[in-house]
Amino acid sequence: MVKKHIYPIVLTIAAVSVIYAFVGSTTSQGKPEKHEGFSPDKPKAIAVAMPKLKDSMALNASEQYESHKIDSFFHALSKRAKFNGNVLVAHSGKVLYKGSFGVSNYKTKDQLSDSSEFQLGSVSKQFTAVAVMMLKEQGKLDYSDSIQKFYPDFPYKGITVGMLLAHRSGLPNYMYLCGNVCKDQKTPMDNQQVVQLLIERHPPKYFPANHKFEYSNTNYCLLAAITEKVSGVSFGEFLRYKIFMPLGMNHTYIYDKADTLIPNCVTGYNANYKKAGYDFLDGVTGDKGIYSTTDDVLKWDQALYTDKLLKQSTLKEAFTPHSRWMNEHNYGYGWRLVIFDHDTLVYHDGWWHGFNAAFMRDIKGKNTIIVLSNHVNWCINQSRDLLTMLREESEEDGGTTTASVRSTRN
Repeated sequence: MVKKHIYPIVLTIAAVSVIYAFVGSTTSQGKPEKHEGFSPDKPKAIAVAMPKLKDSMALNASEQYESHKIDSFFHALSKRAKFNGNVLVAHSGKVLYKGSFGVSNYKTKDQLSDSSEFQLGSVSKQFTAVAVMMLKEQGKLDYSDSIQKFYPDFPYKGITVGMLLAHRSGLPNYMYLCGNVCKDQKTPMDNQQVVQLLIERHPPKYFPANHKFEYSNTNYCLLAAITEKVSGVSFGEFLRYKIFMPLGMNHTYIYDKADTLIPNCVTGYNANYKKAGYDFLDGVTGDKGIYSTTDDVLKWDQALYTDKLLKQSTLKEAFTPHSRWMNEHNYGYGWRLVIFDHDTLVYHDGWWHGFNAAFMRDIKGKNTIIVLSNHVNWCINQSRDLLTMLREESEEDGGTTTASVRSTRN
């Protein structure tokens, strides 16, 4: 008989499939093309010792049983859909399942491990939001502050910090602007340069400020720039000393255009298995740019249940909808929101230069799903198959199901 107390994890996994159906463009999952003289091999199963857990964290029989079920799912996903990445599932901070599938580099065949560091893409936005909220809590800025308070020459009027956080500014996409007008596309840009380019070029807005929600990386690029202005340090330094180090996130850092050496960084690959590499927009952060591991993201997740970084009353704004609900989806501050089974789940996905990331928090059930991948093929949305399997198992047992535990590497 499977325990009831971890049933919400099933709902969380289900929500991942709902989310990807809404926000992800689906990419062909046919046979991959061959590139650079290599052919992707099937991931090899490699035994890894179980992590040492305190007695109070020992796994019970039902958790072990469900662990094997989930493990089988990801083995099948890696074989059938070429899933390549790291997975971590937790309940109340306890690791229920952790696994590595595939390689960090298709050319060298180096295997992924717990210490493998992935680009988080837009999952980085939640860190930017918290940085801004920390400054707000310290009285150094307010959500109602206009951008002109920090950049007097900024040509777009009526846009506030809160509108940037909620994607309601109407600002044009800085990536298109930079791609069109920047002659030097080898030297990485930074956030202050993007702000200056918006001031000089003044491309038209997409719509009036606060008119509607429209997701835009420009908003979080500007928020990182404002953080630098207010704090007096680089955005990377702010995150390092205010968030990463205090939480013991020792394998997490932000891209620095002056230091491209990332010790445990895995290589990102596009859908056709072509190496993604870097470009001049990698120097712009806030909207992307953070590298991390599944273990470190879990530390971040758990800190958000406490007052270590922010008061819970302050953090509540991040999980509050700031626009009209559309197809049961909304946006807070740095987090996407989705209605699922009469509850609101918070999550964010990421996609940048050969990396996919999915981070789901079932706050009510205290369940966490973290999936980091270095090969873009959007196969993560097949988690609906896992949901079906778990629910069928639950019905057979006449109760609810629990998702659980083991550590594996493939």
